[in-house]
Amino acid sequence: MKRWILGLALLFLIVPGATSEPKVGEHDPSEHSPGERVPGKQWMRYVDPADAGFDATKLAAAEAQWKELPSSAFMVIADGAVVANWGETDRRFMCHSVRKSFLSALFGIYWDRGEIELNKTMADVGIDEAGDGLLESEKQARILDLLKARSGVFHPAAYAGRTDSRPRGSEGPGRFFAYNNWDFNTLAAVLEKETGDTVFKAFDEHFGRPLAMEDWRVSDGYFHYERDKSAYPAYPFRMSARDAARFGLLFAREGMWGDEQILSRHWVRRSTALYSDDSDAFGYGFMWWVAREPRFTRHGLVAALGVGNQMIAALPDSDLVIVNRANTYRGERTPMEGLLDLIESVLAARTSEPVGAPNLEALAAASSTPPAEMPQAEAAALKAELVGDWPYPPTPLGQPELTRVKITLEDGELVTFSEVSGTFVHTLQPDGSLIEEDSLERYLLIRDDDGAVAGISDPSAVARGAVLASVAKNRAGAKKLLALLGDEDPRMTKTAGVVVDLFDNRKKGEKAARRWLASAEASEVERGIRAAGYQFLRIERPELSEEIFALDTRLFPESSEAWEALGRARFEQGDSAQALEYLTKAVELDPENRSAAMRFKKLQEGETETER
Repeated sequence: MKRWILGLALLFLIVPGATSEPKVGEHDPSEHSPGERVPGKQWMRYVDPADAGFDATKLAAAEAQWKELPSSAFMVIADGAVVANWGETDRRFMCHSVRKSFLSALFGIYWDRGEIELNKTMADVGIDEAGDGLLESEKQARILDLLKARSGVFHPAAYAGRTDSRPRGSEGPGRFFAYNNWDFNTLAAVLEKETGDTVFKAFDEHFGRPLAMEDWRVSDGYFHYERDKSAYPAYPFRMSARDAARFGLLFAREGMWGDEQILSRHWVRRSTALYSDDSDAFGYGFMWWVAREPRFTRHGLVAALGVGNQMIAALPDSDLVIVNRANTYRGERTPMEGLLDLIESVLAARTSEPVGAPNLEALAAASSTPPAEMPQAEAAALKAELVGDWPYPPTPLGQPELTRVKITLEDGELVTFSEVSGTFVHTLQPDGSLIEEDSLERYLLIRDDDGAVAGISDPSAVARGAVLASVAKNRAGAKKLLALLGDEDPRMTKTAGVVVDLFDNRKKGEKAARRWLASAEASEVERGIRAAGYQFLRIERPELSEEIFALDTRLFPESSEAWEALGRARFEQGDSAQALEYLTKAVELDPENRSAAMRFKKLQEGETETER
């Protein structure tokens, strides 16, 4: 199952090795009274944004600016009510590294109670790794160091993403900021060891229910293990924009929610203080990003950020919350520069003071068309067949097992769980396929040669299976899988057909590719073919990737990326000399192709070392 931050005034001087903590914030806590507006069971919105001090024309211009960005949901909250609600704000998207700010807040809950001591070391808590384990110096990292991403532990981690790695044991705890998922993942284990509470149930108890989140469920979080890297899993969350905005409002209000102090003001300020610089735009606190640009520092902007530039921005000095969500199920990424410019436009649209008694109305739920469902009688029998524990991808597709998918029937709904994607409800379609909630991805029912259910698969794995059937000279099996793909994703189906033909007969495959090229944009054809090649690299079949990338170079001989890909496939098969030749061609065609130039340099240096 497939699911797979940041770049001029310096606010505080960060000195390597310094352990003192900076002052936090300049805003006056007396400005926030216990009776401020918060949402109840649902958000309220301003009927007229002018009541919140926003110029309607400027706000409309900001909305037009948002529509030009790859973003699926965006919200602006002012004084506890909704000013802007654009896109699918009730849809649960992946949070990615926003999860770290959730965990930071949970540490605040237990620290406020005196149940967690931040100066405890990993040795004190009993944290170690499998295999060779942690170095003795690494075991001296404190909980506080991990919260600041200054542990000095450079151990591999699950769900890694960005990793500022250094050699193991090269830095002592607390000395240097290094964004590393080992710190962030291990903190969830520290929380459980010290409190007995797991991260998702604790989040639900201390934030989900007290903030009356509308869409969040405990099952929207899961533990993502990569045991070959680390004993400590990541803890991905899914969450809607409107629930994320509630969490942001808690921090914009410095831990107050109506009349209740959920988090101490001290913890909110301490955790969102600036301890490390990262870029001109942001520095780092306790797993919170802290704005460093003057256009945002005057509002006290701090943010939870994640892949795709998921953002929950709290602006306590202006009592604002801004949320951005990108649909990373589909690979969507909101560019940070465009997002920050949009936030600047939103802030500029607030041109006057809010009125004392605004006209508010309930925020209407977004209207969406539910997926079509298979007739109940027919669905009942198929649901019963699907219940089980299945390999993924399913065995008939002829690919290495990546994970297991457990399918259960709960209150009449099909629920899937895997360690690499979590828990999702699936809806059976009239054609026998399934639509996954939130991601809206389509999964296909796979049967074995005897017609028995063998599991479910995403279309890309089915396409790979068709190619592998062709490689095995099973033309009938390849045709059957191509038919299963259908026309929902024409590029994928067309690509798979071309590649199946390629492995059936090279000339036949090239003719099919050229016919496709004559009827479609060249960029579409090239992206499709190259993506297919990289899929086989991911399942460690570089010899198949080489055939596909070679077709790419015949169709697009002036494409630097095509020659780079061919070089990579050749390198994966151990032929460094030929790989170097292909990479040379890639760099000659496009000297600005940085990835090709980097691969070329590394390969050249490796050969030089071997010769010596």
